[in-house]
Amino acid sequence: MPLRNLSLRHTNQVLLLLVLSVAVLYFGRVFLIPLAFAAVLAMLLAPVARRLERWHLGRVGAALICLLLLLAFVGGCIFIVGAQAANISEQLPQIQQKLQQLLAQAQQWIQQQFGVAPEQQIRFVQEQVGKLAQSANRFLTMSLKGIGGLLSGFILVLLYLFFLIWGRDKLRKFFLQLGPNERRAEVGQMLDEITKVAGQYISGRLLSMLFLAVFYLIGFSIVGLKNALLLSLIAVLPTLIPYVGAFIGAFFPLTMALVSGSSGQVLPVVGVLVAAQVIDNNIIEPLVMGSRLNLSPIFTIIAIVAGELLWGIPGMILFEPLLAVIRIVCSHVPALHAYAFLLEDEVQEPRWVERIKQLVKQK
Repeated sequence: MPLRNLSLRHTNQVLLLLVLSVAVLYFGRVFLIPLAFAAVLAMLLAPVARRLERWHLGRVGAALICLLLLLAFVGGCIFIVGAQAANISEQLPQIQQKLQQLLAQAQQWIQQQFGVAPEQQIRFVQEQVGKLAQSANRFLTMSLKGIGGLLSGFILVLLYLFFLIWGRDKLRKFFLQLGPNERRAEVGQMLDEITKVAGQYISGRLLSMLFLAVFYLIGFSIVGLKNALLLSLIAVLPTLIPYVGAFIGAFFPLTMALVSGSSGQVLPVVGVLVAAQVIDNNIIEPLVMGSRLNLSPIFTIIAIVAGELLWGIPGMILFEPLLAVIRIVCSHVPALHAYAFLLEDEVQEPRWVERIKQLVKQK
């Protein structure tokens, strides 16, 4: 009976902690999302900051240069997308004509399959457009607020990132002091693992996106898809979201192949998208990331779903590395080893990946 009461008490404590954590994550998302992005970026840029400090640039100088590198990367992406997007305006008449043709074909198909005359279809569409127009002002207001929130969030990320890079040694000492003296070495090892995993995840994800962008650019150019560079970048950006990002990104080049090119371009574009994902999932990601997070696939999917429910798209990006941090913490706390075992991935890296990594280390 005492053992049963102890087990029930432990279960209640875990459930209470889970409920409180969910509440804090949901109601504190406005504050926590920029801080989480800044923390992950700080772990990625920590090696760069240390290298700059060894060049006698100082802690503040190193942090400022890291911010400038991040701004240069974001600004370069925006510049490329903006420059390429300007070319689409020249193709608007052609795209409009193609859309009219597709609309006429769709109307004929609906009439043949369901017996609905084109006039009734147009009337139905007009009614729906009217309903959408009633909420246009509200949508515009929400969009402006969203853009304002995005800009303010980005500024907060930059501020948090600067202070996290600048004060990272003090933060490390703080976490070391939280643990008992006899376990400070293990706490330090845990902090090193967290920093390494977060940095490797982001760098690996960026390398994977770079491969996809180059592959898409070459493939789309070969099949003759217009604005190949712009469509490659647009198709790659959603892949920051694990699993579902590839499907979201594929929508844009497929749509452009349908409305701006010939019907024979759709299947080649599908072939390029599928080939890129197959190579990335089976070769590039295992090579550049490997078992970077060491998370069970089922809990990875749970993390993505929970992230979308609590934080939206930022949660889908951040909750996977956040769960990896939880796994590392559990693996270093004896009472939580069972949870670390539950979260771990049982699938080992392919032997050829281990072999390549050994060859790289030997060189």
